[in-house]
Amino acid sequence: MSGPVVVGWDGSAAAGVALDRAIEEASSAGASLVVVTVSAMPFEVEGPMSVGTLEGPATSLPLVEPPEVEHLFAAARERIEPAGVSADYVWEAGDPAAAIVREARNRHAGAIVVGKGHHSRLGRWLGADVAAGVESAIGNDCRVIVVDA
Repeated sequence: MSGPVVVGWDGSAAAGVALDRAIEEASSAGASLVVVTVSAMPFEVEGPMSVGTLEGPATSLPLVEPPEVEHLFAAARERIEPAGVSADYVWEAGDPAAAIVREARNRHAGAIVVGKGHHSRLGRWLGADVAAGVESAIGNDCRVIVVDA
């Protein structure tokens, strides 16, 4: 495998199994890890309330990393550091599947590891199944490993 192993991490049980598998994959391949944590787009009450003005588009406020992200990264580090694998930690806001795929493509990843959550049919239709979203979006660009919790 060439390139790092990208893993989706949200602190859930399924993500924990995925992180453990990603550590194994990276360790056996001599690769690094990229831990991707994604938050939903924050709603800014104080932000612009329109899509634009007569003078041009509305200014947008910069996204600020939510405080809980550092706790998630700290929990991931506790699992990764004892294995001796180097890791980068990436936070994005928005759609988790799209963020994971974007990071994998940008870094020319050798593999993506995601946990399979158990969603209702409605949840899958609404796009709650991140593993399925990653598999369909990445195509044959990268190997995807979906682990079941």
